[in-house]
Amino acid sequence: MFFGGYSSAGIKAENQDAFAALVPKASELQAKGAIATLADGVSSASKAAEAAQLAVTQFINEYYATPETWSTQKSAAKVLTSLNQWLFSQGDMFSKQQQQWLTTFSSLILKSTTGYIFHVGDSRISKYRNQHIEQITRDHNQKNGGNRAILTRALGADNRLKVDVHQVDLQVGDIFMLSCDGVHDFISKKKLSAFLNTLPKNPTNEDLEGVSQLIAEQAIADGSDDNVSCLLVHVNNIPQRKLDEIERDLQNKAIPPALKVGMNLDGYKVRKIIHASIRSHLYLVEHENEKLPMVLKAPSANFVDDAIYLQGFMREAWVGERVNHANVMRINQGAENSKFLYHVCEYVEGQTLSEWMHDNPKPSIAQVRDIIRQIIAALRAFQRLELVHRDLKPDNVMIDSFGQIKLIDYGTVFVASLDENQESIRETVPQGSLNYIAPETLLHMQADYRSDLFSLGVICYEMLTGELPYKPMKRAEVTFSAYNQWKYRSSKQFRHELPLWLDLALEKATAADPRSRFQAFSELQAELGKPNSSAIEEYQRQPLLQRNPVKFWQGLSFLLATALLISLLN
Repeated sequence: MFFGGYSSAGIKAENQDAFAALVPKASELQAKGAIATLADGVSSASKAAEAAQLAVTQFINEYYATPETWSTQKSAAKVLTSLNQWLFSQGDMFSKQQQQWLTTFSSLILKSTTGYIFHVGDSRISKYRNQHIEQITRDHNQKNGGNRAILTRALGADNRLKVDVHQVDLQVGDIFMLSCDGVHDFISKKKLSAFLNTLPKNPTNEDLEGVSQLIAEQAIADGSDDNVSCLLVHVNNIPQRKLDEIERDLQNKAIPPALKVGMNLDGYKVRKIIHASIRSHLYLVEHENEKLPMVLKAPSANFVDDAIYLQGFMREAWVGERVNHANVMRINQGAENSKFLYHVCEYVEGQTLSEWMHDNPKPSIAQVRDIIRQIIAALRAFQRLELVHRDLKPDNVMIDSFGQIKLIDYGTVFVASLDENQESIRETVPQGSLNYIAPETLLHMQADYRSDLFSLGVICYEMLTGELPYKPMKRAEVTFSAYNQWKYRSSKQFRHELPLWLDLALEKATAADPRSRFQAFSELQAELGKPNSSAIEEYQRQPLLQRNPVKFWQGLSFLLATALLISLLN
């Protein structure tokens, strides 16, 4: 895309408008997109020009400072909320009717094949496509019977910010115009179209800047009595890569051959083969530039043609570099410019949670509670970054000799920011491991933090009982079509000494319908810490058929058998 803009005070003494645009470096462009933004300071505010300038510059700076894993909407919302609170706080506390820092705000973020629009006030974003101009945003103003309208919404006007959010599909050749009311209130659509139609097919920044100036000057000639600002954005290209092109990029690096002890790969010397399977190889390695031993992970050659697997392998390294938490395994890229596909992980000396469960078949509630608490801490770190693990199971949890856990294996992690792009291969099957995967993922290919909470509930149940909360499934048996087909099995069936309050907490954590589960990890942690008396009372008020259908039918069968025996004796 290309940008070009022009701003002038017009017939006024001071220019209270501001605009800014930025195309970041390639890595940020994929995760965060490019930005164009325009603000029109409210002339009645004493700091109108400063508010407009601050809004456009700070929005861009702070937006790119948000985590690369966040979705566009979450990143923009966080920044705008913070920016609005600061502007609002600068107002005169004794005269709230006339804030000092007020500005309209309109921003367009172009990412992959989508334009994300965030808008407050009566500045405007319009789209010019196929020689037709269309207003996208709605002017937040109200006609008062005079020549000018009264602004009804602005940044800094209220501590409760309401932002209009739009998404638009991008097409090659689209031109987006960001303008202040000093332009679009005085120049007709016909004249705007005529100016935009003069642009070449592939305009440069200079072309766009020149036409922006012509539009602004025409607005003044047509009677504009305000500042005039116009910013044009031209979409020269969008990602439209075919599947084979994406796969070819994924296969640019070679999968290393199976390594043996003593062999060297990019300076990493193999000391031990930790694990080898049809999916991946793990080696304990040393490097002269590193003090501690590490684990080198490489995909198996069996997956050389599996683009989905290779995409997940590369995503695992991308995620591991961005999550910094004591309960999450660290991952670093291998040697820069290596021709091989692999990454280097933190070495965790210990055992998987599956192995720990085998060694501790009947752990105490306190032991389980401590492990779950640490896993929750790791999952909260994921949730803050808008990540969903999607493959939480005992084999993907390590526990060391001190009892500290590490969450591992991020090959199936859902990343909100990358999911917005069209430059990755779309998944066609649910991601996760059978019997731990959340029902909504199986039924609808959907997953959020509650899906990880479900998997965590299954793990907690399995640690306590050695069983699963639902009848184990084989892949061929996954024929469920509704949540009510999952039938919870009470943990007390397998370990009768477990308290009722704990079983109720496990039942809620593993509820098939995500709306019936705990809605936060903190709720599960609290329920595992102490009995929930209200939950017990509610359970006890239920009829026996609902509380314990097996016991109900056993009792009914006994009564019927007794009645039959009595009738025979008589």
